[in-house]
Amino acid sequence: MDLASIKTKNNTEENRFELNLENSIALIDYKIGKKGALYLIHTEVPDEMGGQGVGHKLVRETLGIIEKEDLKIIPLCPFVRSFVKKHIDDYRELLAEGAKL
Repeated sequence: MDLASIKTKNNTEENRFELNLENSIALIDYKIGKKGALYLIHTEVPDEMGGQGVGHKLVRETLGIIEKEDLKIIPLCPFVRSFVKKHIDDYRELLAEGAKL
């Protein structure tokens, strides 16, 4: 599988960002807050895909989609929060007012 050719999509019906892999899906669940911010709740990568960069790709592309849609985030998921914290200079502007890392 060529991970570079697969793109993350926003599945608005399921409120999750998805990376469709060959036989499984990596995802980030979210809820939409009252002020429109996306609460990024949970990231899930299939066990067989662990350690291959799937999670980082999923988060990076999810944040890119959110940025293009001019939305804000509140990262509740520890994986997403850690990623944003590590790359804060790139993603500071995406944080909703009051969001904590």
